[in-house]
Order: sequence, then structure tokens, then C-alpha cells
Amino acid sequence: MKLAVFLPELLRHLFKKPATVDYPFKKLAVPVNFRGTPYLNPERCIVCRACERDCPAEAIEISSVNEAEKRFKMIIHNDRCVHCAQCVDSCPTTPKAMLMDSLFELADDDRHKLKKDWVYVRAVLKPKAAAPATPPPAAEPKA
Repeated sequence: MKLAVFLPELLRHLFKKPATVDYPFKKLAVPVNFRGTPYLNPERCIVCRACERDCPAEAIEISSVNEAEKRFKMIIHNDRCVHCAQCVDSCPTTPKAMLMDSLFELADDDRHKLKKDWVYVRAVLKPKAAAPATPPPAAEPKA
């Protein structure tokens, strides 16, 4: 092959911006609806176990630590998690007890380091206060 064949292509690419990002040194913004790592907000969890039941990867375990004190332990196995957000969709609490963050750099040398656990007291949902009844607006007199 002759160098003259590649020369026009080489010159054309010398003056173009790079098509890739210098990844480890420059971070990209995470998209708005990105499904990262699931995590628990223990103040909102009512231990209904819907997240554990609906997880397709069986990545969530909930166990009782002390039934008298209503203390529970949740373990999320991020090495099993497929980041489908089914646990967030299944959570019946409002606002949600299970949430997804924007972490995507989870690589580690030991899978046991990927496990996250929480020991918490079961939250008690307070009933929403009924809105005060307002009288219907008075009709305006016809002229």
C-alpha cells in the first residue's frame, strides 16, 4: 500500500475534535433517568418486603434483628443487582423508601465489598390529615 492513499484521510482527522472522552480524567454527566444503585431510606421503610419479593435478581434480603424493638436488617447485594428499579416501583410508601442513585462505577476486587446493609427500626406511617371541608362558593346574584 502506498502512503499517498491514506494521506488525505490522515490530514482530515488531524483537524477534527476527538470523538471520545478522556474518561478517567473527565467525567460525563449522568442522564436524567439513569438507574444506578438501589439504596434504602430507613426512616421511610415499613418493612412490607415488597422490594424483596419483587426483585428478579434476588438481590435484596430483609431479616428481623429484634422483633420486640421492631429492628430489621436489609442487605442489598450489588453484585447480583441488575439495576432494573423494580424495588423502587414496588415500594408502596410515599415518598419512596427505596431509591436509585446515580453511581455507576462499582467495580471492586471483592464481591463482598459491594454488599450494602442497613439496620433500622420499622417506620410507622402516619395517616394523612383530612383536608378541612370548605363551603361551596356562594353563587353570584344575577342582574
